[in-house]
Amino acid sequence: MSPPDYQSLFADLHGAVRLSVPLAPMMHLRIGGPADCFVEPVGEQDVALVVRACREHNLPMHMLGGGSNILCADAGIRGVVMHLGNLNRTNREDNRVTVGAGVTLPSLLRATKEAGLAGLEKLTGVPAVVGGAVAMNAGTRDGETFEHLVSLTVVEPDGRLGVRAREDMSPRYRDGCLEGAIVVQATFELEPDSPEAIFERFSASLDARNKSQPVTQRSVGCVWQNPEGDTAGRLLEASGCKKMSVNGVQVSDKHANYFINDNAGTAADFVALMAQVRSRVHEQSGVELEPEVKFWGFPERSS
Repeated sequence: MSPPDYQSLFADLHGAVRLSVPLAPMMHLRIGGPADCFVEPVGEQDVALVVRACREHNLPMHMLGGGSNILCADAGIRGVVMHLGNLNRTNREDNRVTVGAGVTLPSLLRATKEAGLAGLEKLTGVPAVVGGAVAMNAGTRDGETFEHLVSLTVVEPDGRLGVRAREDMSPRYRDGCLEGAIVVQATFELEPDSPEAIFERFSASLDARNKSQPVTQRSVGCVWQNPEGDTAGRLLEASGCKKMSVNGVQVSDKHANYFINDNAGTAADFVALMAQVRSRVHEQSGVELEPEVKFWGFPERSS
């Protein structure tokens, strides 16, 4: 079967369409092969156009946000990868802030701090864009993305634009439960506070994160979900997993739920290390760890 003619397929799209685009430079882990087609739509209707085209032609589609929780296969990813960096507007109305899916969390936190609006600083240090943060209900020990969410504008799986109210959604731990919908805009309700007080909490949270997590090294963030009543990091450390390695990928000696790429690691190394530490934790504690990282290009795994 001949590959799709992506340029013709997306001829009416406002935005960039590129072929065979290396994904490793866009991933925090710096691992991964190329995307067959990389699309950067300009507006919400363009996002909807891509969704409809992929659905009509039965093409796989993946959403790339900040690239912080993804393990991309060494062979790359078939089909379309869509990035929403052009959806980057931020608007404020009283205590509500509406932001595009492509706005990064660090820039949103800076904007809300300067506006004297508190609440989102609990997401300090999460290396995500708004769309991805909502999709996975990103969070820290201090709180989660959905806590201040009011509504979402989404592209539904059939390509229609729609609005979802917070009360109509049922997010779970590290899962926005959007059932295939793509976030294009999110509105948050925040609380007035002084920029100085917000900055103080922001700084305290960032300092604590820097002390306990290898934030400057190449990783996917937390590899495993926390099991109920415990933490994956504690189980991994108690099982002696710190500093375990497979070729260029190593369990961090700072936080055992982080795998570090030393610049020579591959996705195959990462998966092999996952299998080793998961087996060791199960042998030591009886707990079966479940991945938090998302897999791209691994047919045998959920992506």
